[in-house]
Amino acid sequence: MVEKEKSEEVKLSARAEWTAYSTAFVNIGILPMIQLIVPLWCLVSLGMSATMIGIAVGARSFLAVIFSIHSGALLDRLGVRRVMIYCAIASIALSMLYPLVPVITPVMTTQFVLVIALQLITGFLHTIGWIGSQTQIGQLTRGSPKHMGRFTAVTNVASFFTAPIVGWAWDIGQASGIGGAWPAFAVIAAFNLILWISVALMPIPDSVAVPTGRPTLRSLLPSLVDYREAFHLFLLPTVAFVVIASFLMNGLIQVRMNFLGLYMESVGYEGRIIGLVSGFAFLVAGLTALPTGWARRHMAPYWIVIVMFALVAIGNGIVPIYEGIPGLTFTTIVFGAGVGLGMAFILMLLSRSVPVEQFGLSVGLRTTGNRFGATVVPPIAGFVIDLAGGDIGAGFYVMSILFSLGAIGITILALRSPSIRDAFSKD
Repeated sequence: MVEKEKSEEVKLSARAEWTAYSTAFVNIGILPMIQLIVPLWCLVSLGMSATMIGIAVGARSFLAVIFSIHSGALLDRLGVRRVMIYCAIASIALSMLYPLVPVITPVMTTQFVLVIALQLITGFLHTIGWIGSQTQIGQLTRGSPKHMGRFTAVTNVASFFTAPIVGWAWDIGQASGIGGAWPAFAVIAAFNLILWISVALMPIPDSVAVPTGRPTLRSLLPSLVDYREAFHLFLLPTVAFVVIASFLMNGLIQVRMNFLGLYMESVGYEGRIIGLVSGFAFLVAGLTALPTGWARRHMAPYWIVIVMFALVAIGNGIVPIYEGIPGLTFTTIVFGAGVGLGMAFILMLLSRSVPVEQFGLSVGLRTTGNRFGATVVPPIAGFVIDLAGGDIGAGFYVMSILFSLGAIGITILALRSPSIRDAFSKD
């Protein structure tokens, strides 16, 4: 078994490894900033209800539900670096349009529509970039547990650092009288600029053939063949397990990252404290993502994913019990521990389920499931909160119970599928 693990080790150049991790760090680091600031901004500055905030948050993932598979195929056809450069440049400009919304119109309905439009576009661009980051590391390493563990650790540590930074920027804006939106969204634009630089330095893997000419219009348009191939992959039990597990895990992450800030604001915390508590979950996740190789030697990967999901559900479900920092920190540790090791194995299992030429397509399929959850979960949670008379804790309770029922489903799938047990054995 040791010899097999050594044979699976992949050696990367310093440039390839550095840019893969730095691109992932910045790319995923933007997400918790948006998840923290947009709900706070909509509540504090625009005065929206929980349901409206949930819809606005969910809109960020709507286009990705439809086009993630196409995005993955596009990355396979045109190359990760080329596509990600365009996305980063567009995101720099669009980030600074957010604080202009109340300047453009004082009418809440119109503001709501403008926020949804921005969320639709920037969310889709960010999703393409994140698919690109995952495709790049998959192409470079072929699912190496060591590198996937490092990749997951880097992305989680990014979320720890970026959430407090944008929370601090929000507090500065609120204290200065200009409002938290301008400095907060300026920080997000700056991170997109750094992303552009990192992507521009990214090497193209030797195993990938990328066209050098200008892309044709046909290559840019969605293809039904891509969707058929993606859903054909979904018929494989191993791929289905990974996609469903990822959907469930991401759904609970969406609840926490979009509504924990509202919960903490309701009990009197400022932006920088909210950012620290939110981000701390991903510092914990970054640490727990590292021992993937060790964990794999002691338990079958699919069982690791299921157990880690249980931790995530518990970490979310007990949030409303606490208002003090010690209690909220405890929920954060439980949640973060589950996210770290669980997501590392989800990425590893997906990379080992498909051939290298279909990495982008498979990541697009997984992202479709994730983005579907990110589209529908926040509005449902917001509706539950409004239905409970503004009780944000009710959203945590209800969503944790619903997703736990889903976890029972994938457990049954794993137990009844010999192909999952054979493909994802601990050896």
